[in-house]
Amino acid sequence: MYFFEIVIIFLSVICLFLTRFSVTTQRVLLSTFLITIISQLIFVGLRWQYYLIYLFFILKSISALFDFKSSKKFLRVIISIKSFTLVLVSAGLLYIFPVPSFSAGEDTQYAVGYAEDHLVSEQRKNPTAFIELSNLQENTSRELLVDIYYPSLETASFNQIVKSNEGNWGEYIVNYLNRTWELSLPKFILSHLKLSSFEVETGLRPVEDSKFPIVIYSHGWAGEKIFASDQLIHLAAKGYVVISVDHTGLAMFTDLPSGIILNTGSTENSTSITSVMTEMALDIEETISYYESFSSDSDIATIVKNSADFTDVSIIGHSTGGGAAVLYCELNTCRTSVLQDPFLTPFIYDAREINLRNKTAVIYSEDWYNGYLDSEELTEIEVFNTVLKIKDVEIDGYYMKDARHYDFVAFGSISPLAKYSFLKGSIEYADSLSVNNYFNSIVIGGGIPDESYSEYLVSIKK
Repeated sequence: MYFFEIVIIFLSVICLFLTRFSVTTQRVLLSTFLITIISQLIFVGLRWQYYLIYLFFILKSISALFDFKSSKKFLRVIISIKSFTLVLVSAGLLYIFPVPSFSAGEDTQYAVGYAEDHLVSEQRKNPTAFIELSNLQENTSRELLVDIYYPSLETASFNQIVKSNEGNWGEYIVNYLNRTWELSLPKFILSHLKLSSFEVETGLRPVEDSKFPIVIYSHGWAGEKIFASDQLIHLAAKGYVVISVDHTGLAMFTDLPSGIILNTGSTENSTSITSVMTEMALDIEETISYYESFSSDSDIATIVKNSADFTDVSIIGHSTGGGAAVLYCELNTCRTSVLQDPFLTPFIYDAREINLRNKTAVIYSEDWYNGYLDSEELTEIEVFNTVLKIKDVEIDGYYMKDARHYDFVAFGSISPLAKYSFLKGSIEYADSLSVNNYFNSIVIGGGIPDESYSEYLVSIKK
């Protein structure tokens, strides 16, 4: 993907001086330019950031075809300035709004197979907790989309696993931001995100005669199962079967076969946030039960059946997903839990006891660690200090320096401008991903994170 960007910008710069070359050289350059553009469209897809480049190419082609050369110096200067501006602005847009590419990262052992599964619960209807927040209809069966990442000894290349879907997750992000925070971002600005590439491959054979521990991922309020795929791919490549659940109705969007379900409400639209997290935990429980029972003979269920060790389950939960993780592990056996900025204060307000039964590591953004000092409400760090620490289990606390709530998902990959927004901290995306990958791997592997790993990882002293 970056290959095309480099080549196209390089050819654009060369074509700024097109008239200095011979006619034959001009034709070769423009032909090469055209072939590169066509190849980019075929192998990557149409991106709005290239529109000015296309215009530049058309103008240069017409100029060369008709051998246009102005005799007036000021006109030649104006044309040169406009051409240079087109190329410069295009290069800037490609940098500011990149197409994210999610790799397995370093220090990994396996290629990663991928599958998306559609689960339907005929016995369970969509609960009120999710209907209040979305366009779900009452008395309809609960439907879930689940991502499966699993280790393989075959080879995985980068693929656009969401390119063919009808929904465009970049546009849904913009719609959600505009609706929730009363912004006026143009809808197209993130439309290119559907071209994102992932270092996973569908149809890979799982490792034969091997069982791998399970890691469950539960996203937060208006999150989406794909938002933390960078971390999940890394875990799968280190030898875990990763199951990521879309909590339909709470998720920002879920592209079901029956239609797209959108999150349309904030926490103010929910009569009980605790009920939301309870239903999220039930989503997880039903998903694991479905695969553990092996009641399906689908290819995906067979992959999970042959690869997953259901006696060794850990869970990662972000925000409300952290609350769901706590509830799930209350009633089900979990080896370890990683809670990323967990949203646990609703339990305290509802006088619901927080029961931790397994080894737990909590990592906060620096924003949440500081505890919203200008707020009189109960903060999450107060819950950690006064409730979680007294539990009779091994629990460790950390925070990520310079981070905010959405530095636990791939939000920072969308644009370098994201760190100047109110959603993300100033930490670079590469640094936050490095901390997340390290923290997840160490905790789930049974170790204790060492804050000397990164300047951004800080232990909360007991």
